[in-house]
Amino acid sequence: MSDRSNLAASIDGAPLSEEEARDLWTRFSRHMDEHRGDMAGFARENGYVSVTPTFERGRALLVVRTTEAPPEKPAPRPGGDRPAPRPGGDRPAPRPGGDRPAPRANGKPAPRSGTPARGKRRR
Repeated sequence: MSDRSNLAASIDGAPLSEEEARDLWTRFSRHMDEHRGDMAGFARENGYVSVTPTFERGRALLVVRTTEAPPEKPAPRPGGDRPAPRPGGDRPAPRPGGDRPAPRANGKPAPRSGTPARGKRRR
């Protein structure tokens, strides 16, 4: 596989031709060699809002934005702005420990009902 097929670029989601992508990557790499870590500077110098190198489908992809990305809308919830009712009504959600008893004041867990405390025998 040649280097050409390993490099890609897009501007505002539109893929560039191999030649355009190669040219953009060359200019980007040259800038990054001279100004280590200054992606914002490269974007600013070229009239872009942002430039982000990433990896996708086995090749390096330079993602360029010329406008601010629209904010993502949250997924609508059932019932509008109200939280969906939980099954079981107003009962509190189960604790992460399942049905284990709450710990004692000394931080040790209380013994389970029907289980003898450690070190003690049932008679």
